[in-house]
Amino acid sequence: MKRRHQVVLFAVLLLSLTILSPSFDFRGVPQSQDQDQENDAFPNAISRSENQQAPVEIVVSMSESEFQVFSTIAKQVAAARMVKINLRNLESDTYQKVLDDELAVGDSGDIILLDSAEIQGYAKRGHLYPLNATTLSKALGDSVSQLRDKTEWNGYQWGMPFDFDPYVLASRSQSLADASLERLPQNLDEWTRVINQMENKSRKLLAININDAYAADAWLNEFGSGVAPSTLRTATESHTVGEYEQALQVLNRVQPYIQVQNTNLSFADKDMQEEALMIVTPFSQLVKDDLVLTEDRLTNRIMFKPLAPVPSRSFVITSGSHEAEQASRWIEGMTSASVQSDWYQQAHHLPGQQQQLNTESRKLSVEEKMMSSNGQEWFMSKTSETAVMENPEQVLQFNEKVQQFLHGKISANQYANDILNIQQSSK
Repeated sequence: MKRRHQVVLFAVLLLSLTILSPSFDFRGVPQSQDQDQENDAFPNAISRSENQQAPVEIVVSMSESEFQVFSTIAKQVAAARMVKINLRNLESDTYQKVLDDELAVGDSGDIILLDSAEIQGYAKRGHLYPLNATTLSKALGDSVSQLRDKTEWNGYQWGMPFDFDPYVLASRSQSLADASLERLPQNLDEWTRVINQMENKSRKLLAININDAYAADAWLNEFGSGVAPSTLRTATESHTVGEYEQALQVLNRVQPYIQVQNTNLSFADKDMQEEALMIVTPFSQLVKDDLVLTEDRLTNRIMFKPLAPVPSRSFVITSGSHEAEQASRWIEGMTSASVQSDWYQQAHHLPGQQQQLNTESRKLSVEEKMMSSNGQEWFMSKTSETAVMENPEQVLQFNEKVQQFLHGKISANQYANDILNIQQSSK
């Protein structure tokens, strides 16, 4: 009887030690040190065998043509990295609401391709997973620093820069030469010189998409802080009264020579080359349409100047993801040099990784497809995006005033007063 009690006590002791041991697996296999470290790096990851992995859900918002390219590349990367994925493309007009609703209940998928300017806000609300805790921590240092800055908050990186598509001011080299200009205008004095050349001529100075608030904002940034909604300042800040007044005077002179369009512009339209000296358009549009222009490309090259602020997109991992390890592996593949090159060649968005950006920028010059007026410096402007452009309601209000100015319904002075009033009324 006493021996039976000893056996029972021994069995209870063994069971207790088994349960309390952190390195014992109930299948009888001790966990390795590497597995412990992996679990520490991915606290949300569920331990599954290779065949039990749930697909990584990836959410984007793109045009149908862009999504077709993205889908093909994404699936190739998934196969190469041995990651199962599901892709979901949300409509642009419902994207923001669907995303906010799903994030609020922790059901927004594993990876989202976000506008980089929105990342800090989502991180502050606890919706994102810090990438420093993933295998992406080293690769983050290879991304373009100006884009990476937008994804940082509280000492952590919350997004991996994927691509960017700046607005550009562009013209044909021959058109500028005909107007006695050697380059695109760089400051207020040069804008004044261009206007003087265009006076009493039927040709317009500038064509712009009236329906794109961010295109107009990028162009207005050329005239200094406080002129564009994204760099709105009070009269006591960064600019002097004299500089501000000079900018408004120049804009009033430019206004009669603005031609508004309802779509993005390019030089593929021969009539556009005759109607306007310069255009404001996304860089991707410029590259895409120039690929089919084979006549006189070398003698009549496109000159372009990047404008600010620069729209960019980054991959984020949601805080509710249980597939952080798989998600980071897939993102690492999407931001590799070869994939970034493929994405640029097919979608014409510039790479978010610095080395690949340098490579593609050199090609633009060496192959003489295009010629930048400022040495391919994509981030020359010191102006920055501010919270005032993150409020959708205010964007609509600002856009209304911008359209009124571009249409010639209000003066530059009235426009400036109106956008300042909109900003002050929101405080």
